[in-house]
Amino acid sequence: MKIKKDFNIEGSDRAIQIAKVADALAHPLRVALVHYVSKKNKVGDDVCNKDLVEHFPYSQSNLSQHIKKLKEADIFEVEYINKFSFYSVNKKTLKAFNKELSKF
Repeated sequence: MKIKKDFNIEGSDRAIQIAKVADALAHPLRVALVHYVSKKNKVGDDVCNKDLVEHFPYSQSNLSQHIKKLKEADIFEVEYINKFSFYSVNKKTLKAFNKELSKF
């Protein structure tokens, strides 16, 4: 998400964060990724790149681009171990997003 002009309006930081998360969740594959990783995290399973490539019918590079967007919005947290990246859902970000949306 690119913002063309800087603006300083009351609540603008909050608005930018809401927009970042909304933008990251605006693609069905990214929503599916969040759902899959969240479901795996709930039962204590680690999720790495290999798992996502096996589960989703997309190339590694395509998935990486979508994961990057989720990381930038602070929806995915990543732990790097050796050559593997392990993903978890940042529930704090999603709860804050939900809370902000409920104010509308």
